[in-house]
Amino acid sequence: MAREIELKLSIDPQQAAAFKALPLLAKSDTAACQRLNNQYFDTPDRLLAQHRVALRIREQGERYIQTLKTRGSSRGGLHQRNEWEWDLATPELDYSLLATADWPEALQESEVQRRIVPAFNTDFERTTWMLRPQSVSGEPALIELVLDRGQVSATTAGGAAVTTALCELELELKQGSAADLYGLALLLAEAVPVLLSDISKAERGYRLLGAMDERPEPPLEPVELDSVETFAALAQRALTRASRGLDGWRGSQGLGQGEGRDWPGAETAAVACLELQALLQCFATLLPLTAELQVPLAQLCQGLEGALGWRRLQRRLDKAAEAWARAQAPAAAGQLDALLNDPATGRVLLGYGALLQGL
Repeated sequence: MAREIELKLSIDPQQAAAFKALPLLAKSDTAACQRLNNQYFDTPDRLLAQHRVALRIREQGERYIQTLKTRGSSRGGLHQRNEWEWDLATPELDYSLLATADWPEALQESEVQRRIVPAFNTDFERTTWMLRPQSVSGEPALIELVLDRGQVSATTAGGAAVTTALCELELELKQGSAADLYGLALLLAEAVPVLLSDISKAERGYRLLGAMDERPEPPLEPVELDSVETFAALAQRALTRASRGLDGWRGSQGLGQGEGRDWPGAETAAVACLELQALLQCFATLLPLTAELQVPLAQLCQGLEGALGWRRLQRRLDKAAEAWARAQAPAAAGQLDALLNDPATGRVLLGYGALLQGL
């Protein structure tokens, strides 16, 4: 079993070429490009998704690799998860291999395994750089940076073929500390607009099928309201909601400027950003210097409010105002897209994540 420590970012596909041209990447020890095709599996009633498990077979050149991933943990946008990989002779699932992994007991029944079928596919080009950035921690740092660009595709229950774009960055720590991941990510965010991402490739596939509900947050344990631990617990939840909401909005970019966009996700992000702002104010005396976060976070909150205020008004109006409400959507969508294309948006959320990681 391998345990990954990585930071995932989403990037607009139109920014991919500019990203690959960054001078920072010219300092890479190596740069490689390969095509990866992945078939994900689940039961028709999505039992694997319910247990937060991803099972896939990857075609990588002439190799076939079976991979099992579990959810793991996340703090400040930093992901730690368990992963098992096995080489296969053919692109056929080998269930016997799963016995050596942390395979949920509810999925071990042979009857369940017989029901596992292909669910969706990801096909993307992966470009990899090995970078040795200036270390934040003092010890030598080595980070694997990958850009994945392609698409997720699936067939709905009704037989319709559906696709969505895939464009994301992954920074995996090979040597050094988690602070080094944030240091590199913030450098990248100075040059191109990126967003913290908490949405896996598997989840993007399930979203495409309309088979992924937002997971409920577990209840908080009783906490002291004047502790750094309380701030971290509350802020982590808000940061996750903000990043998922904004990433969901970006993912709906190909669906026009009207009701097809992920308006609920954007509204969730707006509320979460207000919570992040309030937490900085309420816990200011317990935290390291946060002044550099306060102004850009306030600007982000103001921008989101300006783009979404009409949605609250819409809910108070009768059906006679529906035409008016629909007319507001294109301009509001343009405002939200502009916010996400402003590097300041990604920088402030990354900065908040770095603050949480360092507590």
